Amino acid sequence: MQGKRILIVDDEENVISALKRTLVDENYEIEKASNGQEALEKLKVFPADIVLSDYMMPGMSGLEPLKQVKQLYPETIRIIITGRSDMQITIEAINNGDIFRFLLKPWDDEELKMTLRTAFQYHDLILDNKRLSATVKIQSSLLEEIKRKHPGITKVRREEDGSILFEDEDSDDIIQAFQIEEEN
Repeated sequence: MQGKRILIVDDEENVISALKRTLVDENYEIEKASNGQEALEKLKVFPADIVLSDYMMPGMSGLEPLKQVKQLYPETIRIIITGRSDMQITIEAINNGDIFRFLLKPWDDEELKMTLRTAFQYHDLILDNKRLSATVKIQSSLLEEIKRKHPGITKVRREEDGSILFEDEDSDDIIQAFQIEEEN
């Protein structure tokens, strides 16, 4: 999981150290913050894929900054880790989309690792969906432009190499071919 970034937010340094020790073999880039405000500041310079936040912290709960993370960085996956299991808060946070998952302290190392792997896969799907959506918008605007330039085109065919062929509806002549380059 090289290049995957996690921001751990907890007011207890020993918890952050324990989480880092648990994840040392996963090769994640890990940054830490001791409270929600610090986490929001760190995200400006450390674009984390996942924010793993304690729930009970002085000043504000871990859920409050995660709601702000959702607004500012919607692709960032948000996970709460807590010593309390308040089902009402859990249900509300998950239903509102504020968090991906709740984990209880003390955590099971393998469950934590599996949760993070699943969260990274979900993050990758979000980014792929965003990229594909942008590609579809580009292709749609190209199609509209071609329709304006060449009224009557109704046949569009995608070749195995990814190119798009436009054929005249009356003659089956190829009017234009495009090779769409996908952005990485």
